[in-house]
Amino acid sequence: MAGIPPRTRSRSSNASWKERSPLEILLHMGFSKERAEKALAVTGNNGVHIASDWLLSHVNDPHLDDLEAQEYIIYLCPCGDFLKRLGIYWETSMQSCGWNAAHIYHPHITLCSFFKLPNNKVSVIDSVITCIKQELLQWPALGTFKLELFTQSKNFIGYFVLSPYHQFIEKLMIRVHHEFSKAGIEMKPQMKQLHMTLAFQYDQINHDVLMKLAQELTVPLQTEWEIKVFSRNPALKSSEVRKIIKRYKPQQDDELELQEGDYVHMDPEEHERSPDGWFKGTSWRTGVSGFFPGNFTTRCSQMDIWTVHRSASLPNTSSGNVQVDVHERNLDSGILNGIGDYDNLWVASSNGTAEGEQMYAKVKKPPKNFGSEPRRLFVVRHGERCDFAFKNWFERCFDAKTDVYTRFNLNCPKQMIPRANCKDFIKDCPLTVIGREQARLTGESLRETGQSISYIYCSPALRCVETAQEIMTAYGSHVKMCIEPSLFEWLGWYKPILPIFITPEELEVHGFAVDSSYTPYVQFESIPMTESVGEYYRRSHSFVNSVLKKHKVAGGNILLVAHSGSLDSCTRQLRGKAVRNQEEFRNIVKGCPYCCLCMAVEDFSSSKWNLAEPPIPQLTHGTNKEYKWDLLMS
Repeated sequence: MAGIPPRTRSRSSNASWKERSPLEILLHMGFSKERAEKALAVTGNNGVHIASDWLLSHVNDPHLDDLEAQEYIIYLCPCGDFLKRLGIYWETSMQSCGWNAAHIYHPHITLCSFFKLPNNKVSVIDSVITCIKQELLQWPALGTFKLELFTQSKNFIGYFVLSPYHQFIEKLMIRVHHEFSKAGIEMKPQMKQLHMTLAFQYDQINHDVLMKLAQELTVPLQTEWEIKVFSRNPALKSSEVRKIIKRYKPQQDDELELQEGDYVHMDPEEHERSPDGWFKGTSWRTGVSGFFPGNFTTRCSQMDIWTVHRSASLPNTSSGNVQVDVHERNLDSGILNGIGDYDNLWVASSNGTAEGEQMYAKVKKPPKNFGSEPRRLFVVRHGERCDFAFKNWFERCFDAKTDVYTRFNLNCPKQMIPRANCKDFIKDCPLTVIGREQARLTGESLRETGQSISYIYCSPALRCVETAQEIMTAYGSHVKMCIEPSLFEWLGWYKPILPIFITPEELEVHGFAVDSSYTPYVQFESIPMTESVGEYYRRSHSFVNSVLKKHKVAGGNILLVAHSGSLDSCTRQLRGKAVRNQEEFRNIVKGCPYCCLCMAVEDFSSSKWNLAEPPIPQLTHGTNKEYKWDLLMS
């Protein structure tokens, strides 16, 4: 028998392609180095797919080749219930007293001054966020996150961060400063009093109303916080940003096309220039300028068009029962002149002396048995799938001889992800266009309700991967999904032929935010084809239980994107309930429409998890029937 011939090709083209950086791939696609680096910077260095989409949408942007570096800032941002309450305060104060300087930003605590980062050094953010996470893991149990309501000179209302958190945050930012310095980046930590502004530079006649609203804003006993790295276009820092609330199709060549949910930015003086309610502005989506009807838009925060690069969650904290006191402090009069940036407002405090501490409100200690923030487990079904939306969809979409894909209905995907064999789509179909929209609305709603997501695990089914991608893109998260075969649905529905999935490495190459380094809990091939419904439940529970244990120390909420049966199979045994029989399981599946969501909340006292009402509204339309989450309680 002949021996093995010598191998001359050391690596496959797929391996070579996989190891290319996003910049290398963009250059291979034909983009210039300067444009590719700019696209990665302004989209948060979040992969080829988003960067290339940005470049293509900005093809007519006259400023596309402007190479001025982005401005970066690091904020400590509230999450969860506290963010929701702050959002209500923001909206109520705006309706009651009109716009003030605080509304330019979302609620935050400033941790540094704005700094420049060259487009070719945007990857430094990853090493900085790794540094932050390592530092946070070393923090001791600090207990109460103390906040004090504070007002000064009838022109400022806000919270101050008290000891010991402000000292630890300052030490953290000094380490971040050193990390940036190693890369040759000048970044100045905020060494003045850490604070969150509720109202600033408002008409003094509104002070009492704003103060009353602030006093009615209760801080939850348990608060969630994330350190976030943002960037903005420095040319737009004085612009007014407006959110589009109604579509508009241009009637003249010099008019902008408006898409609902998009943004335009303009010179604030446009209000005075406009005689007819038409403003001249620039589309955030395309960079193209033109006129637009002002009443089709509404003013919003500048941060709505900032880019979130990376984030890290603070260890679970509690705020305690905040006893609100009101103080006044004399400021350097020059600070309040002009519009200014209230992030640079405060002079140094009293060096931590007893006299300085007396300026702070007294905060009650939490109960002795008070634990950390309960974790939440979210389970979401995928969006509308092609094979259920259209009869014989595959035969109608793919030419039997050439395998060429043709979209026969507007609800079909515009294009298909490349596969070695297009027939693999039969058992592993994509989402419809409506399915993607369902997922986008779900992610947007999760973001608006302030639900934090620290980890994402996803079924290997393409419809689930696409759903997870749309959810987290709309959410604005940079957490990468881990593809987990344990989350695939009951194999009893697939006899005798199992689907062939797209690998995580292939998904990553095609622009999906996948953690290709993740090692699955089980391999798909190891799941028995003959598994019963009970075995499916135990398979789901075993994985979920392992994930909860894995992330117990670090904490944080977990999102699972899977199938209709997953909402029950991934939560039932967590609640101490027995697995269902096949008939009960089928009835549960029938009651779970596309993109429905369930939420399980950790119970410290019983070491179990309890189902709670989902934090987002239902998504009911057409065939997507009403979802009753308490069906899972039966």
